[in-house]
Amino acid sequence: MSANKISIGRGGILHTDLWWSQIPEFSSLNHSLLAEIRDYQNSNPQRDPLANPGCWRGSTDFSSWPTILENAIGMLKSIHQHYIHTGAPCANIMNYSSDRFESDFWANINKPGSVNAIHSHSDWHWSGVYYVQGKDTGDIAFYSNQYLNQQTRQGLPFGQSFTISPEDGMLLIFPSYLYHEVLKNESDKERVNIAFNIRIKF
Repeated sequence: MSANKISIGRGGILHTDLWWSQIPEFSSLNHSLLAEIRDYQNSNPQRDPLANPGCWRGSTDFSSWPTILENAIGMLKSIHQHYIHTGAPCANIMNYSSDRFESDFWANINKPGSVNAIHSHSDWHWSGVYYVQGKDTGDIAFYSNQYLNQQTRQGLPFGQSFTISPEDGMLLIFPSYLYHEVLKNESDKERVNIAFNIRIKF
């Protein structure tokens, strides 16, 4: 080793990644999905008592959900491969069949001015959002426990907050334990998305 170089090892325990991509040809997907969600809302207008103020929430077998789930599973397989290549103790799920991915999903329609309170989905492994109508309707913000408990300081490379501005057709995936909230919808249009959880049968 050169006298001018220092070898540095690397491990990790607190680093958390968020992952997103655009579903191919999402415009036609979103067009049909938006119509289905609106139709379902019209047939089931009552608000879920657990939903945030200004938010309608409902679940059914939307015809486009299998496409979203297929893309989410594909992303998860790539995500796990990434961590395997970094040396993380991560299960190789590349050859897992679709029946090894248990899922739950629901549609959300958030009115202008609404927010989603901070929460997590820690009973699951991975959670995510697919944005049917998301652009300019409010960022989603993520927080570590260390950040919420004021145990870390700005300027450090870990334990901070992170916000993402949604785009139509964006598929976002994150660890279910991660606390998150949706900031105020400052636009004059509704935010429409499909939220989901996934549990892997290892």
